[in-house]
Amino acid sequence: MAKESTPLAPQEERGGVQSVARIFTLIEVLAAHPAGAGLQQLAAEARLAKSTAHRLLGSLVALGYAVQDPGSGHYRLTLKMFEISSGIVNNMDIMGVARLHLERLSQRTAEAVHLVIRDGTDIVYIYKAESSPMRMSSRVGLRSPLYCTGVGKAILATLPEAEVEEIWRHSRPEKVTGRTITDLDVLKAQLEMVHRCGYAIDDEENELGIRCVALAIPGPGGRADSAFSISGLAPYMTAERIRRISTLALETRADILRDLGIQHR
Repeated sequence: MAKESTPLAPQEERGGVQSVARIFTLIEVLAAHPAGAGLQQLAAEARLAKSTAHRLLGSLVALGYAVQDPGSGHYRLTLKMFEISSGIVNNMDIMGVARLHLERLSQRTAEAVHLVIRDGTDIVYIYKAESSPMRMSSRVGLRSPLYCTGVGKAILATLPEAEVEEIWRHSRPEKVTGRTITDLDVLKAQLEMVHRCGYAIDDEENELGIRCVALAIPGPGGRADSAFSISGLAPYMTAERIRRISTLALETRADILRDLGIQHR
């Protein structure tokens, strides 16, 4: 019986895979020359035609992943590659370090605790712990806008005002609930309050019936790309209970930052 042959991929798909493979090979060769190297050397080491290497290097330069020295003509990688990889590593560090502290916080408050990371104008839930029978609509992998979540506001409060305005311009503010903030000046006023007290409040702005306390987890420079929140049913999240929970949350953040080796004012 003849062996069944595997159908070939379409020509376009094969060409696309080949191009991706070539550009990553070129990136690896560039990484081996941190001080830079010339076109001919890079093409030879990547086993590419000189014209192909030149075209791919041009794409890397245009996208900001490489630069060409105007004097020598040599190419080298920029820190953009480092920024991408360090962001992944930092988020892995956050998850690994924060998880036990957040589990403990959930048990101490008997409420749901979330950990999120920023992705552009949104946040993405990467961890959730629940210690009560109440089940929220949130889930790991859920994406929500920065402007209408407590965790989003906590992150925004660590950013320069110009960057907050830029994020607002690229968002599509709309009423998720009747309490959602859709005015930039109102948002800025809330961010000022976050600065003063150290935490943000989501007062049923993202989900009716749910109120939460949220704190950013800043990096060494003070900016934050992650945050956590403690969420509960609005009738039970009174001002006094929020005060008690915020005290526990501030202690938890201090523990997380200590384990990350980050000093925070």
